[in-house]
Amino acid sequence: AGAGLDGALFGAGTSPRFVAGPRLSDVAGLSSTEGDPVPRVYGRAKLGGTLIWATRPLEVANTAVERASSPAKGGGGQKTVRTRYAYFANLAVGLCEGEIALVRRIWADGIELDRTAITCRVHAGAADQAPDPLIVAKEGADAPAYRGLAYVVFEGLPLADYGNRIPQFAFEVVRPVNGVAPLIRAVNLIPGASEFGLDPMPVTVDLGLGRTRAANRFQLQAATDVVASLDALQALCPNLARIAVVVAWFGDDLRAGHCTVAPRVEIRDKATTGDGWLVAGLGRTQVAPVSAAPDGTPAYGGTPSDAGLSRLMAELARRGLAVVLYPFVMMDVAAGNALPDPYAPGSVGQPAYPWRGRITCDPAPGQPGSPDGTAAAEAQVLAYFAGAQGYRRQVLHYADLAAGWAAAGTLLSGFVLASELVGLTRVRGAGETCPAATALIDLARTVRRRLGPSVKLVYAADWTEYGAQVRDGGASVRFPLDALFSDPSIDAVGIDYYPPISDFRDTPAQADLAETDTIYDRGFLKARLGGGEAFDWYYADDEARAAQRRSPITDGAYGKPWTFRPKDLVGWWSSAHVERAGGVETRATAWVPRGKPIWLTEIGVPAVDKGTNGPNVFPDPKSSESAFPPASRGLRDELIQLRGLEAILSRFDPVAAGFAAADNPLSPVYGGPMVDPGAVFVWAWDARPYPAFPDQGSVWADAGNWRVGHWITGRIEGCDLDRLIERILSDLGVAVPIAIEAAAYLDGAVIDRPLSARAALEPLAQLYGLDVSAVAGTLQLRGPRREAAVIIADDDLVRVSEDEAPLRRVRAEESGLPRSIEIGFTDSENPDYRRASAAAIRPAGGRRRETRIEAAVVTRRETAENLAEALLDRAIAGRDTAGLTLSPRRLDLEPGDLLATPAGLQRIVRIDDGPAGRRLETRGVPLHGPGTRPARHASTTRPVRPPLLAGAPFALALDLPADRGTPTALQYLAATAEPWPGALAIWRSDGAGAPLALHGTADYPACLGRTLTALPPGPLWRLDRATRLDATLRNAGALGSLDLPAMLAGGNLFAVIAPDGSVEMIAAQEAVLVGPETFRLGRLLRGLAGSEAAASRPAPAGSLIVRLDDGAVIPLVDRLDEAGRRFRYRIGPASRDPGDPCFVEIFAAAGLAALAPSSPVHLRARREPGGVRLSWIRRARRDADSWDVADIPLDEAVEAYAVTVFAADGHGLRSLAAAGPSLLYADEAADFGGPQAVLDIAVAQVGAVFGPGPATRARVAVRRG
Repeated sequence: AGAGLDGALFGAGTSPRFVAGPRLSDVAGLSSTEGDPVPRVYGRAKLGGTLIWATRPLEVANTAVERASSPAKGGGGQKTVRTRYAYFANLAVGLCEGEIALVRRIWADGIELDRTAITCRVHAGAADQAPDPLIVAKEGADAPAYRGLAYVVFEGLPLADYGNRIPQFAFEVVRPVNGVAPLIRAVNLIPGASEFGLDPMPVTVDLGLGRTRAANRFQLQAATDVVASLDALQALCPNLARIAVVVAWFGDDLRAGHCTVAPRVEIRDKATTGDGWLVAGLGRTQVAPVSAAPDGTPAYGGTPSDAGLSRLMAELARRGLAVVLYPFVMMDVAAGNALPDPYAPGSVGQPAYPWRGRITCDPAPGQPGSPDGTAAAEAQVLAYFAGAQGYRRQVLHYADLAAGWAAAGTLLSGFVLASELVGLTRVRGAGETCPAATALIDLARTVRRRLGPSVKLVYAADWTEYGAQVRDGGASVRFPLDALFSDPSIDAVGIDYYPPISDFRDTPAQADLAETDTIYDRGFLKARLGGGEAFDWYYADDEARAAQRRSPITDGAYGKPWTFRPKDLVGWWSSAHVERAGGVETRATAWVPRGKPIWLTEIGVPAVDKGTNGPNVFPDPKSSESAFPPASRGLRDELIQLRGLEAILSRFDPVAAGFAAADNPLSPVYGGPMVDPGAVFVWAWDARPYPAFPDQGSVWADAGNWRVGHWITGRIEGCDLDRLIERILSDLGVAVPIAIEAAAYLDGAVIDRPLSARAALEPLAQLYGLDVSAVAGTLQLRGPRREAAVIIADDDLVRVSEDEAPLRRVRAEESGLPRSIEIGFTDSENPDYRRASAAAIRPAGGRRRETRIEAAVVTRRETAENLAEALLDRAIAGRDTAGLTLSPRRLDLEPGDLLATPAGLQRIVRIDDGPAGRRLETRGVPLHGPGTRPARHASTTRPVRPPLLAGAPFALALDLPADRGTPTALQYLAATAEPWPGALAIWRSDGAGAPLALHGTADYPACLGRTLTALPPGPLWRLDRATRLDATLRNAGALGSLDLPAMLAGGNLFAVIAPDGSVEMIAAQEAVLVGPETFRLGRLLRGLAGSEAAASRPAPAGSLIVRLDDGAVIPLVDRLDEAGRRFRYRIGPASRDPGDPCFVEIFAAAGLAALAPSSPVHLRARREPGGVRLSWIRRARRDADSWDVADIPLDEAVEAYAVTVFAADGHGLRSLAAAGPSLLYADEAADFGGPQAVLDIAVAQVGAVFGPGPATRARVAVRRG
């Protein structure tokens, strides 16, 4: 049967064949060899590349005048003219066959590139792609476009970090191969609780003194996380047109009458750049923080800041996406609370972090003493919406924001008034009214007035809420939301659509096996949206569910079973709604059959085994709602998520293959389909881009929930195995009829060179256990499945000859069986896509063989281990083979069928039809069917650290009272940043409006911090042994205690800057680490280098302290003509443009403190015949500490002093000038009337630039000559 086709692709027979299939290795890097094969990528993988175009490197010379100076006292002053050369490359790197979706990460020499710091362009390899503009500029109009080839162009790539050579590149290439991504037209964007996560503008958290932390960037592909996430979303989902932005406020009580709804923050004490957090006019300190989870971290992120949300709206509009705003309520009810539980009257403590759908009246309907059906219940419900802390405030705030966006040209497409308030909408007021619906109608009309007619308004009902409210065993039927859905202000019926689709179990006897042999059957899942649980039948209780005792859903009274079927959208939408009381129909509601479209405001399936059994549940350890679907083992399963979503999307999308018009009929009222296919919103796409989320678990507390949660982020870029096989055959030009039944998910696969179809597919067939056959000209590939075996009776067997039994069994020897099977694969959970191994071992009997398979697939270790186990199971079971001849009447059998024979369970591998009968070759099958082997523990991955992203540095201009080199620096710069980005560029302009010019660089971070204790006044010119100064110091490096000579030589020199700006320079012989970044400084020298006056005043705790002797504090101004001029400085990473947000801007004007002459010392007075000789010893600013020089150096070109003689009351009597270190005071009699025993005098050296410096004043005894 089709042996020719079978043999052409996969050969004939059952003996093992060895085919050199595609291979993957740890990426080899860049090549440039002519004739290099062009690989094919499926899903995601890390590739090297081929250099396909380049220009000569561009050389740029930068000449600057530099001054060498010693950081300590003294130092040289030599000027150096230095020319530095920088090299930049223009090149193009070919990646793989196109068309791809995106290139996410790029590595150069193994280090991921920050793509915001370079210029690169990705060409996806479309058949009609245009040439790159740089290549056109260099090569002219005939530049190649490389159509069909995905490639990356680097423009002006700096080569300094790579030794001035082109680095080895690697690229993460993504090309999804599944049925979901093309069907997605709308998504929900989360998290709704993230203060700045939705902001497309970078925001950093300022931790003080240059230490920063990114608030909304944890990847290197784009300037912010949400921009990177949206880039990936649009690349992966080419038909995406709508996006619903979730924005959360927080409720605090399940009792409607007590619940307040308000914005919250993670923590109150947080300083950020930019606008700061502000919501509804409330700042960070004006709102409550979210509660703490059991581990002490914030239970949620905060409400998105209004300014960031506004910027996101503009960004989404720029991208051409229609935006729906989705106000959301999260319940911040912490574990261990003392709130009364409305569902358990008299008990204390509400469930932790519950669903908003549980907000209700107190006590809840059905509980003893419930006010349900009374005016009291109505009052409680209305209290939830009204008031200064009511839900209405949240909605109207965002309506006002949206009106402002519209005025600025950014229009909303839709607005979700509320969602899943089933606990409120089921509460009855007096006279069987629905007060929640009344409040929502009023809210809708108010929002309509503010937003106008163009914005679609919807209420997103839970899938159990939108339809009938059934009580009293079906005798009472109400439609509480019909008044809301029928109101003219509502444009569509919103439903968060999470009904059960399947009811699969791991047990061999289960009801769903009557319809399909696998839960992954697309046709089965799609059909179950119009059948199965919540449509054909229901479970009365948990016991019935466990036993699969199904109760049919019927309506014997009126023949309207849709009334009781939550999944029957067609029946509900197309019918008139008539309420019942006492089992009798009473009145029709205002609903017009087929009158309005349905929006599926949320659809989703958790990525957990049997996720379609209960799409509405999710894991969240902190929440009382945390759960897995019925019968789930909690194992990660991306495939069921993809297949479930594909079933939902394809059922309602007219352009999907296999669409049936009856599933989504047209309305004669508005002319569109029942479910608007453009308004089916998949839950959820995360603004935190994959793989940063969830890999960086230290950043986001909910990262662990991603593993089996509803997120499609990071999953829809992978491969569905049957789609992968189809794509490979299509790419290889194999046009044969094909039928594939394969259920597996893999992250990626690569075909690294030209291969035949057999060579490309046989490794996949072996790895995933596919039975390959050809039947009636159709190629069949069937994976492991759970089907009922076909029983072969004795009368089905035919004896061909006396020498040949009708059933021939063969068992291979034990020694020929493998002891272990090891699979080599690329680990998709490794950040660097490293090759890894997974093994299955069965050390039994005489088995000695060890088998290794190198697979060119990208997958998780957990999956690879399961594949290895399954491979070994099949190898051991396959030792039992059989040959049998059947009667020609058994034409129902095909290759791949499972047989129950006297030889046990066997699978047909080959059929040869002949005149004597059908000759079958079979092999044994494992006892463990798919999904029945005990689960392995989930694989663990090493934590991924966030990238080190530089924020704005801390920069301080210092006017030090010290002359530390030639020329004399009038002002210094101390700058630091953590993380340190490398050299900091210092750009300067003469005023705010003048152009910037590069002024210098700071190559090292300054050691600085703040004092923790006050620095009291201290003694001069001797060790201060009493004072201990505690200070936090960043970048302290090797700071430690010194011996006395080392300190006197300039070691451990600090400047302490008091809040009033005064600077005292001190040296510390002792420097002891007493805590993290905390030092205790002792044995101090105070008031150094002309800062004596500051030593006489206290510097309070919190004063800045800067280390001066480590070379990191650099001169900023050293020209006299620049003194007093106010310059504008922008300081930031040298690799960035000065306009980058990573730059800090300061204004500073240099003073002349460094040129102030030192005050003279040792004042003397000696009486001479002509008067009193006043004398002193001058001091110098530098080179004056040596004991070997004959005289104190003179700093000024001309020596001059100003001398003042004071009266007894302290006022100045006479001012004198001296040209040397003494003068004759001859006016004693005129000033005092006679000789004085003591004179009160002050002496200051006069500088040519500074003028009189600090004076030394003393009462000097007059000695006789």
